[in-house]
Amino acid sequence: MKTYALLPLLLTLFSPLVLATGTVDVYVAGDATPKKLTNAEHLVDLVGQPRLANSWWPGAVVSERQATIAQQARHQALLERLSRLAADEDGDAAAAINALRRQLQAIKVTGRQIVPLDPDYIRLHRLSNRPLQGEYTLWVGPQPDTISVVGLISSPGKKPFTPGRDVVSYLDDMDLLSGAERSYAWVIYPTGQTQKVPVAYWNRRHVEPMPGSVIFVGFAPGLWSNVYDELNADILESLTHRIPE
Repeated sequence: MKTYALLPLLLTLFSPLVLATGTVDVYVAGDATPKKLTNAEHLVDLVGQPRLANSWWPGAVVSERQATIAQQARHQALLERLSRLAADEDGDAAAAINALRRQLQAIKVTGRQIVPLDPDYIRLHRLSNRPLQGEYTLWVGPQPDTISVVGLISSPGKKPFTPGRDVVSYLDDMDLLSGAERSYAWVIYPTGQTQKVPVAYWNRRHVEPMPGSVIFVGFAPGLWSNVYDELNADILESLTHRIPE
């Protein structure tokens, strides 16, 4: 499982003259109109707002404007690549790729910063309280009661979250589409961490996704090319940077 990576986009470019502050649009679940926070000097000035006290921080997402532009371009390039791949196939293979493309086209991505956002954690770990400089967006809300399944499977979409249920059991009721990986699936946790999970009868491991997670069934490795491994990595990148619904 990946650990938190403190990305440089949240680091201040220190100036001998002045330390600029961040401007943040805050979206709270259920309200389509953002609240604007100005003069946020550090991360705790954002997540420590009293009005956000009841937020579920494992599922919160903070993004930076320039990183969002870059991430959206990568996501669009992924969709175009899947279109070309589908055009080169026929029958079940083409249908499977097009089905996956439609799933990915429905998500919106942002320039997510993979950093811990829990206010208590940030207060206790001084180095996590990063300076903010530039324009940001924060999405917060309550703990969800679903998980999502994405990929080369017959029944993608949201599924009710059940405590104690593992990845394999969420996939048991679904058929794999042409070209799907049969031995492994990926879990994208709400925190942005990812985990490759063995799901075949010979290597099955009990891994329970937390609420709000995405289970992704990707492409099986190619015999003569790493193109499918690269596609899986690009899809994981988009799913990790999706905007919470």
